[in-house]
Amino acid sequence: MKKIAVLVCAALFSVSALAGNNNSLPLLSFGLKVGYTANQQKFDINTLINSQAFKENAAGFNAGIVARVDIPVVPIFVQGELVYDWGKYKGIQLAEGLSTSDVTTNNLSVPVLVGVGIGSSNIVKVRANLGPVFNILSTAKFSNLKNADSYESVFQRPTVTWTAGLGVDLFNIMIDVRYNGVFKKKEISKVTDLASVDTTPTSWTISVGYLF
Repeated sequence: MKKIAVLVCAALFSVSALAGNNNSLPLLSFGLKVGYTANQQKFDINTLINSQAFKENAAGFNAGIVARVDIPVVPIFVQGELVYDWGKYKGIQLAEGLSTSDVTTNNLSVPVLVGVGIGSSNIVKVRANLGPVFNILSTAKFSNLKNADSYESVFQRPTVTWTAGLGVDLFNIMIDVRYNGVFKKKEISKVTDLASVDTTPTSWTISVGYLF
């Protein structure tokens, strides 16, 4: 019975400590972030000669602004972001007989995250967060490809995806690693004699930022 009482007291002390740390945070904080995007754009293997190239040759970066609301008493926060992503895929061949093409993508998105943070608000805090991502503006440019508009148009449709990840706050510095997934595949309609192509734009991102 004494051991149980000790454990309960320890748990209550831990919760109180977390609440005290979170209560000392400003209600609203703003920040800036930059990072690297490891794209994993996947295409239907039946209609793309070298679909592996979309996973191996992708390179990109992301940059954005952050607004975080820390809820008093409990270690929970809500974070909104406005993020720009740029990516480039080199040497993509969409079908037999077509020349290779470089693909450049641009995306403007608004992630809305809910998370929990554990640790000291003034030194080190470990965070976990997840939420929807509203992709409000997307473009893609295929070089050296006829009928490219049919492929590019699929990237221009607004979509809602999701993201989840872990982060660490070191004083005012934010470090985040996230996996970005999709609820539904995009589909490129038939182009000339090619079958439709399903795309699954998943990615990993790592970013570093500063919270003011």
